[in-house]
Amino acid sequence: MGVLCGLTTASPRPQIFHGGGSVYSADASSLDRATRQDRYPSSAKVPTTVLVLEDDPSIREIISTLLEEEGFEVSCAGNLSEAHALIERQSFTVALVDLRLSDGDGLDFVRMLADSPATAVIVVSGRGSSMDRVVGIELGADDYIVKPFEAREFVARVKRHARRIGSLMASVVEAPSAYEVAGWTVDILGRSVTRQADKASPYLSEPEFRTLQVLLERRGQVLSRDDIYTFVVGSGERDPLDRRVDVHVSSIRRKLRSDNEPVIRTVHRVGYVID
Repeated sequence: MGVLCGLTTASPRPQIFHGGGSVYSADASSLDRATRQDRYPSSAKVPTTVLVLEDDPSIREIISTLLEEEGFEVSCAGNLSEAHALIERQSFTVALVDLRLSDGDGLDFVRMLADSPATAVIVVSGRGSSMDRVVGIELGADDYIVKPFEAREFVARVKRHARRIGSLMASVVEAPSAYEVAGWTVDILGRSVTRQADKASPYLSEPEFRTLQVLLERRGQVLSRDDIYTFVVGSGERDPLDRRVDVHVSSIRRKLRSDNEPVIRTVHRVGYVID
């Protein structure tokens, strides 16, 4: 069973997340009011369920308070076993996953959740090196947030992924069932890639699959990194230093090798295209 997201009233109020010169306290009265301005209306047909996997109860309280103030339904887990029990009972639109846990590495949980297109996986960790970020993204995380973080940006990023998942789930029934490219069959609904010639079926993480999907759906059209980022990550301005699109494309090319031209072609200074 999942742990309580909040603390008792007798518990001390932590002040650990900061940014832009301000510190966020778990005290609801000190919430940044700007984060509430675009709260989902109660009647909006958007997914709002969030799983918080975090072993520090103080951090769980801060995250749950932030998200519940924005209308999300939040369930918390303090370790991997509790998180597994929760996902067996219900599905989640967004999963926030810490990496250092008492009963294992959160990356294993990230890898497992990455198989589901219906859940956006966001790593929330104090491990902020470029290698940690790349590993998390390669394993299938949709985003990587380093602690400490600024409250408003944190909420905005969670909302962005929730909207993307909602749009994806609404449009999936309208998508073509499969595409053929360089000898590979890409099954959109089954989220699989196979090659009839040798029965190969390489594993693509969900962000990698979405990268391939958007290029196939706009076949022949050169897409910029920003175009692909919007489909894979969600709306919002891409940090010019954010290279996750390039990481996904490189991984797809490695997994879907062809004797002819690469499955995805680079157009210098413009972006990527599947011919």
